[in-house]
Amino acid sequence: MRITSFAIFNQLTRSLSSNLSSMAKLSNMLATNKKINSPSDDVSGMMKAMDYKVSINQIEQYRRNIDEVESYLSSADTALFSVTSALDEAKTLAVQAANTPGQNDRAKLAEKVAQLRDHILELSNSRLRNRYIFSGYKTSTAAFDSSYTYQGDSNEINILIDNGYSMTENIIGSDAFSYGGVSFMKSLDNLYTALTDSDPDVAQAGAQTAIDDMSNALDQVANTRAGIGARLNSLDAVKYNLDDRNVTLKTFLSDVEDTDIAYTVSEISKTEVALQSLRQSGAEILSQSLLDFLN
Repeated sequence: MRITSFAIFNQLTRSLSSNLSSMAKLSNMLATNKKINSPSDDVSGMMKAMDYKVSINQIEQYRRNIDEVESYLSSADTALFSVTSALDEAKTLAVQAANTPGQNDRAKLAEKVAQLRDHILELSNSRLRNRYIFSGYKTSTAAFDSSYTYQGDSNEINILIDNGYSMTENIIGSDAFSYGGVSFMKSLDNLYTALTDSDPDVAQAGAQTAIDDMSNALDQVANTRAGIGARLNSLDAVKYNLDDRNVTLKTFLSDVEDTDIAYTVSEISKTEVALQSLRQSGAEILSQSLLDFLN
């Protein structure tokens, strides 16, 4: 009879321990909203969750890289938009100069040309977060100096925006601000010099040359901006693809590790009922065993 009582007691103890352990696990799942809180909960599920998290982190890094590339390309495009306006105005001035014989009028036009020249020089040395955006790798060096000579290099800064896919974020200043090896600022400086010459024939010839130079410069800027637009469109496509993948991976991760609240609450209720039943049963059985022992 004593052996039976001990066996019953041990069985009750094991059942209570198992149910209490289940209750603790379920309560932790409910508190953390995660059904996997340690590798022992689900080794296979934990490995899947880790793989999903690594992929999600990679996508988030790609998105940050895309934001960086977009910032530089947008900054370059904004600067070149202003360059286009300045070149348009400079071409108009050159046309006027070609048809303006008076020296005083040419002097006024020359002053405006100088202002546009200096403005484009300033734009060529645009910066983003204290980095010169048209200098290639030489981001701490101004793209053009006061003599309108390119000081950067021709190196492209490539940023990884997806697995095996990089995008060039910078625009080379010697390409964006030059035509035929001559910078736009130098062409405008040549026009300024011609307009300040006392010989009207020199001024008119310089103006005629500047008209062609400005037309070529405008074409060059338009081509550069078209290239920027194509890159930005590609970035949008990659970004949308990354967003879709990110949503899918997070859904898979949620399926693997997130708690089903309704199911967990239901299981907690069932476990509480089982524990209560075990307590009652245990009390009755142990009480009867004690009476049998006394008798």
